[in-house]
Amino acid sequence: MNPFAVGLMLALRFPRATLVLAAITAFGMFGPHPGHAAPVRTYAAELTPASWADALMSELQVPDSAENVRAVMAWERAEGGHWANSARFNPLNTTQPMPGSYRINCLNPPSCTLGVQAYASWGQGLQATVQTLRNGLYGGILAALRAGSCAPCVAVAVGASPWGTGRFAV
Repeated sequence: MNPFAVGLMLALRFPRATLVLAAITAFGMFGPHPGHAAPVRTYAAELTPASWADALMSELQVPDSAENVRAVMAWERAEGGHWANSARFNPLNTTQPMPGSYRINCLNPPSCTLGVQAYASWGQGLQATVQTLRNGLYGGILAALRAGSCAPCVAVAVGASPWGTGRFAV
C-alpha cells in the first residue's frame, strides 16, 4: 500500500494523526517515494507528546482513545524521553537498538551493553518502541492499551512490567 493511501486511511480513522503521519512519512518510515530523495528537513518540533501517542496507537493498532493517549502521555512524562533528556525521538526511553542509534546511558555497568537509545528519526524511534512492546515481555501493557478505556490500568501494567518505569500517576 502506498504511503498516501495509508495516510488517508489513518487520517480518517485518527484525525489527530494527520500531522504525525506527515512527519513520519517525511522521515521515510514508508521509504522514500520512487524518484525522490529522502527529505533532509527534520520535524521534531511538530511532534508533541499527544501526537506521538496517537502515532504509537496507530502503529500498535490499538484504540486511539482519550484514555490511551492520557496513559501514554503520563508514561512519556514519567520516562522523560526526547523532550526532557537526550534520548532523541524516544519518548518512552526504550533500549531497543536500531541501525544508527546510540546509547545515551549505561544501564548495566561495567559492560554497558544496555542503555536507553537515541534514534535518527521519529519513524525509527516509533518502530523501536513498537518492536519493544511486541517482544513478548509486555503483554499486560498491550492488553491494557487494546482495552482502550482505562489510563490507570495502562499505568499499572507498565509498572508491573520489566520496562523499568515503575509506578507513575496518570
